Amino acid sequence: MTPENAILTLVTAAAGGVSVIPSDQVEPGALPPYIAMAVRWVEAGPAEEGLVDDNGNQPVHDHRDATVELRSVGAAAYDVLDKIGLTLRHPVYEERAEALALALFDAGRLQLVPRESAGAASERLGVRELGIRYAQTYVDFVGVIETVTGTLTTTGGLQPSLQTPFSAEIVTAP
Repeated sequence: MTPENAILTLVTAAAGGVSVIPSDQVEPGALPPYIAMAVRWVEAGPAEEGLVDDNGNQPVHDHRDATVELRSVGAAAYDVLDKIGLTLRHPVYEERAEALALALFDAGRLQLVPRESAGAASERLGVRELGIRYAQTYVDFVGVIETVTGTLTTTGGLQPSLQTPFSAEIVTAP
């Protein structure tokens, strides 16, 4: 499951029956009530890297933060959006989030969108921004150094300069 789908699954469960639609999939003229959801990703934080195996694969575990904008259309959706911050902090939803590799770190606050800035919409509109962290673990191929070769050169001092070629081969356990 993609992080966006995991977030949509969590928010839909907390919306209590009001439709949650990714904002890029909202059809013109869609009938309220519904909540439009947009996810904006912040740069990934530092990753925790594991040991490289004999095939050059390295496990990586990192966290990414997302700002999730929820925009309600319709009175029923506004009411759900008003309660969703508290709903997502309930232990049942915290467990659901954890099962989806998510963590809510900011429930934001509901903001009423003034009718004059909402265009032709006659419905009550509201916006809430959530902060959600997504944990992911994946394997990254980084390769393996099998042989190192070079030349060691010494200069200066009382002894004449010395050049010695060397080669070192990495031996892997059987």
